[in-house]
Amino acid sequence: MTVGRKYPHGSGFQYTDSRRVSRLISDRVNPHDMLTAEIGPAYAEYRRRWDLARSFRVIPPFPLHVDYEMKFRCNLRCPMCLMSLDAEGRAAYGQSDRELSAAKVLELAAEGAAEGQRAMGFGGLWEPLLAPELPDIVAEARSLGLVDVMFNTNGLLLTEKVGRALIEAGLTRLMISLDADTPETYARMRVGSDFETVSANIRNFMALRRRMGRVLPLVRLSFCRTAINEQELEPFLDRWHEVVDFFSIQTYGRYAGAAPPDFPASRLVPPPPGRCAQPHKRLLVRHTGEVMPCCDASGVSLIVGDVHQNSLAEIWRGEKLAALRETFAPHSLKLCETCLACQSKF
Repeated sequence: MTVGRKYPHGSGFQYTDSRRVSRLISDRVNPHDMLTAEIGPAYAEYRRRWDLARSFRVIPPFPLHVDYEMKFRCNLRCPMCLMSLDAEGRAAYGQSDRELSAAKVLELAAEGAAEGQRAMGFGGLWEPLLAPELPDIVAEARSLGLVDVMFNTNGLLLTEKVGRALIEAGLTRLMISLDADTPETYARMRVGSDFETVSANIRNFMALRRRMGRVLPLVRLSFCRTAINEQELEPFLDRWHEVVDFFSIQTYGRYAGAAPPDFPASRLVPPPPGRCAQPHKRLLVRHTGEVMPCCDASGVSLIVGDVHQNSLAEIWRGEKLAALRETFAPHSLKLCETCLACQSKF
């Protein structure tokens, strides 16, 4: 399966975000149609509200999706990530000795479920599989009525035991970053990992899901496109299209000081600055309890509240987020320095 030719089974799905930074593709069907078929009308209604917020037609009374960064830790040191900085550099972005407890996450999830939130993820600057309590949190979140619970992972710790627990807990989406088609390129992209181990983990998880008779979680493989690995994109897609459900092809954006000077970005044409819908539909709660208005690492300098001081509802409806949303209004588009830096990194 390649990006440039027809899908082998004739029913392809492609979606490119408004900034042309991320592209979802599948040779099957729209992943959201698959999730609707499995989860039902509640998921379809959630996506309807998401589309309204994404197109700036509605600001929901509560975020539709909340991500949680429970720890500031990762088992890898990938050069395109802030975690590749030395200890002093990382300290500017987080505190490794602080954590957001599972109890606090579930307290906030219960608030969200009561307020109409329907999706939850584990994101930010960490590896979610470092949290052994993750399957229990997923199970409780689903029992609260959250219809879409997901996370990104490097896949190194995705053992059969962990995979079975996540499937049984009701995880709906699992996004695994692989970024290469050869061990040599993978070693440059995913420092500290092992290509063969992660590849086996992915195949074993898909086999386990099949043996358990489950469709969920849908599994997405991610490919962060740089000048180092872009020649492997098509063989990567060919290798995995019959194994996983869909793909995300992402454009690497350089954060200030986050990558070595010789780590090259992709040679793609950068997208133009534009409106960002993230503050209209989601929040990210950091390991410190501070709240970001988006899931991008640039947002670490754009804090809009703290869950140890205010509820998520108060933060969502507060003055800081209202002022930020105003900068993206059609009559304004006077972006703050953080948002400008985010948009200019590609």
